[in-house]
Amino acid sequence: MARVYSANSPCERLKDIGVIFVQPLYEQNIGYIARCMKNFCLSELLLVKPRCSLGVESIRYAMHGADVIEKARVVDSFEEAIKEFDLVACTTGVKGSGVLRRYLSPREAAEIIAGSTGRRAIVIGREDWGLTNEELSLCDLVVTIEANPDYPSLNASHAAVIVFYEIFNALVRIPKPRVERPRREEVEKLLEYIDLLGLELGYDDARREKAKLIVRRLVAETMFSALELRVLLGFFGDSLRKVKSCGERAHAWEA
Repeated sequence: MARVYSANSPCERLKDIGVIFVQPLYEQNIGYIARCMKNFCLSELLLVKPRCSLGVESIRYAMHGADVIEKARVVDSFEEAIKEFDLVACTTGVKGSGVLRRYLSPREAAEIIAGSTGRRAIVIGREDWGLTNEELSLCDLVVTIEANPDYPSLNASHAAVIVFYEIFNALVRIPKPRVERPRREEVEKLLEYIDLLGLELGYDDARREKAKLIVRRLVAETMFSALELRVLLGFFGDSLRKVKSCGERAHAWEA
């Protein structure tokens, strides 16, 4: 018989947090990650275009997490995997100081994840080469684990269990969410307004993409509430209409 948890218990709240493993290469790593998920009450596993089979070996390594493997979903793309989640935290072993790879520690990211409502996901990159820049640009948070600078790369399951542990413990420290997280579609609408406004102002593709990435990370890292984001949606929506109207009048005068 399954254990029943109270509404605010970490295990109950972890039902809204999924794990996305991008193009896994080895069955045993899928199994190890499923086992670690079971240790920390995570149950939803999405596999993006696995490069290995999903069979007896993964279940053997999963041990008591075999049910996580049995319920795992396979999806065709990174975009498909993240579309149902409101907050996506991606792990990477490659540090950087630029906007794309500016990172948080697992504990910092866990505080944000635990303090937010909505559907949240932890992304584990490919075992051999991690996540692409395009995939990272779609991540709301980037998480990097500090390690030996001479040998910083961790096995996928080892990195995953560190993040799972920090999230579980953050949920213990934070008994209930601090903010109502905006829905994914609201964040994407804000980014669409910024992109269109940039077009009206003559910004090139690179400048618009950088602006969108900065706003995406800002919304996540500073824990914007749904109400605060809706205020920005109204502001940017009105600004876009005003700029377009001015542009149309200018074209009419020129004609």
